Amino acid sequence: MSKSRTSSSSKRAVLTELLVVGGQTAKIVVDPNQLGEATVHGFPDFIVERYPAGIPLDLNPRWPLDLDLDGDRGGLRVSLSFRGVVYRCRVPWRAIAIIGVGFGGVTWEHEAEEPPEPPEEERERKELRTTGHLRVVK
Repeated sequence: MSKSRTSSSSKRAVLTELLVVGGQTAKIVVDPNQLGEATVHGFPDFIVERYPAGIPLDLNPRWPLDLDLDGDRGGLRVSLSFRGVVYRCRVPWRAIAIIGVGFGGVTWEHEAEEPPEPPEEERERKELRTTGHLRVVK
């Protein structure tokens, strides 16, 4: 069963939790139509052409990925090896269609840009609801 999400910050949070905190492999599918210009994304043409419906990637924190989840507000940067050659790739948050571990996953709808910061009042209310030792589990 998959859940639908739209927030880029959620994608960052999920990948941080899986890769950095949990040390788990994250399986992602990247929509090649959302990557942008080849000179920016860095994926080799043969990979983009081979996977028109979605580029499957395994991000294993035990491999030297040189993963950067925080340096670029619009996406993540990672070193990936294809056919024995390492490419420095940029994956916009909007291009990540699925994040999974094992056989489960979360499916995201495409969004145009990073969502705006919530108003100060909303952030304060959220902080009040999330402080303490109890949390809401859905």
